[in-house]
Amino acid sequence: MNRDKKILYFVSSLITVVLLSLQFVPSSHIRIVSAIVILALCIITVRSVRKRAIYSKNKDMAFLIVGVGTLLYLVLYYLSGLSLGFYKSPTPLTLNSLLTCILPISVIIITVEIVRGVLRAQNSKLVDILSYVGGVLSEIVIFGSAADVESFNQFMDFVGLIIFPALISNVLFHYVSKLYGFMPNIVYRLLITLYPYFIFAVPDVADSLQAFSKIIVPVALYLFLHTLYERKVRYASRKESKLPIIGLVLSLLLMTSTIMLISGQFRFSALVIATESMSGELEVGDVVIFEEYDDQIIKEGQVIVFKKGNIRVVHRVVDIENYGGERRYITKGDSNKDEDIGYILDTDIIGVTSFKIPYIGHPTLWVRDIFSK
Repeated sequence: MNRDKKILYFVSSLITVVLLSLQFVPSSHIRIVSAIVILALCIITVRSVRKRAIYSKNKDMAFLIVGVGTLLYLVLYYLSGLSLGFYKSPTPLTLNSLLTCILPISVIIITVEIVRGVLRAQNSKLVDILSYVGGVLSEIVIFGSAADVESFNQFMDFVGLIIFPALISNVLFHYVSKLYGFMPNIVYRLLITLYPYFIFAVPDVADSLQAFSKIIVPVALYLFLHTLYERKVRYASRKESKLPIIGLVLSLLLMTSTIMLISGQFRFSALVIATESMSGELEVGDVVIFEEYDDQIIKEGQVIVFKKGNIRVVHRVVDIENYGGERRYITKGDSNKDEDIGYILDTDIIGVTSFKIPYIGHPTLWVRDIFSK
């Protein structure tokens, strides 16, 4: 192995290890610390790694497409506020937000994309993988910190709202960096990340839907650029070339359905069965889909979702009593010997179960068990 390769592998490994270590810096300091460290890593990379990229002749047009596409998304996003409503931006532009948020985030984004561009020019699969991992880690430090994850629910939010969008969006960044340079990525990331600091109100959109937009927009831009400039049309393999697209569309449909269920802003939601109290009807690890309760008529024998303190329970209605016009529901788990203690009211009911999807909730329970130990 020659000297240049040794330097390249050392630098790319160092970047990955350092960025991984930054995930455990408390969120109150993570951006400032990350900006300083990544800036130093950028200087080391630029000075020690020699080879530079040769970009596509469509570089300028790709830059324009990414910029216009990002602005179009933001316009559509704000138009959604006309129906969903707006709320005051939680991150107004102040001197403090400028020094602790805007400036560090800008430094992280710009330096990471410069480093990515340098590493992507080396034509090394190992370095490509390390630079992708580094890009994902840099995206994570902007929006959160693993050091703040203390419970199962926080972990699920961290994965679904931060890690998963970072994994998908960095596919676009990696692709664009190799062919069109770092500028389109910088523009996209700065616009998507910093707009709340410069606009006094933001649409009242659920976090899960915002995370989904960070998935769908990069995928759309990637497909558009790839189809417009890079795909080689071959009649003989035309049928085969459709398979990845079909798989991607099906995956996006599945992700869309999942996000809609989890967000709670739609009529149907999902819940993982975690106990054996409904065994026979609903097993541990099943995911039950339920319709939001909106004064539907509840009958004896129906399985409902209701709140008991801070816990959501899925049990069957075994009796309904009326006292002075107030309906009281007696519930019981199918495999329990006794009825539930007390009764529930209409105000306690969350939803009425529709159907179940067996087994797919087990991974969620496994992760929850890790945090409960």
